[in-house]
Amino acid sequence: MIKPKFWKRIKAQSEMIFQSPFLKRMSQLERYEFLQLSHRRRFKAGEYVYHQGDPGTGLYMIEQGAVELLYQEEHTDNAVPLTVLHAPESFGAFSVDYLVKRKASARCTTDTVIYGFFISDYQTLGKRHPRIALRFLETLNVFATRQLDLVMTRMSQIDDDEAGAEAYALLFETYDIPAEESARDKIS
Repeated sequence: MIKPKFWKRIKAQSEMIFQSPFLKRMSQLERYEFLQLSHRRRFKAGEYVYHQGDPGTGLYMIEQGAVELLYQEEHTDNAVPLTVLHAPESFGAFSVDYLVKRKASARCTTDTVIYGFFISDYQTLGKRHPRIALRFLETLNVFATRQLDLVMTRMSQIDDDEAGAEAYALLFETYDIPAEESARDKIS
């Protein structure tokens, strides 16, 4: 007999597969293969997924729970909240193909379940399914371009160097796609 816990996990994973803004640009088969290489991990409320300055090692997708991105200016003790992300959002994808240090910290605000997709997973994907790996890079490129445009718009509205640094951190850690752009993705 299959346990209810198993069905709950399958349901949560399916919702993430079909609702994730990052994965929407991929076919169902591509999403499935992508998630087969991803690593599922549970975090407690208050636990950090990574810290600002850590080497970037991969992309994270939230299955359930919430993650807050925090930016800390050098030589200060206070962290500025950038945004709170909820399932099925993702963060940290630039580090899959680019060796960059984390520009912000990611802290769970609730008990959270996250899938991690790391550089070694991308390399494995490229060997097993080069077409899916290419599709992943195309998706990353589309999101990166949109995120850059969004951050540049935000920075042009701010006349404060510190706020500009926060926007820069946000650029590298998450995809803040306005609802109208997500709707446009469904059409294309």
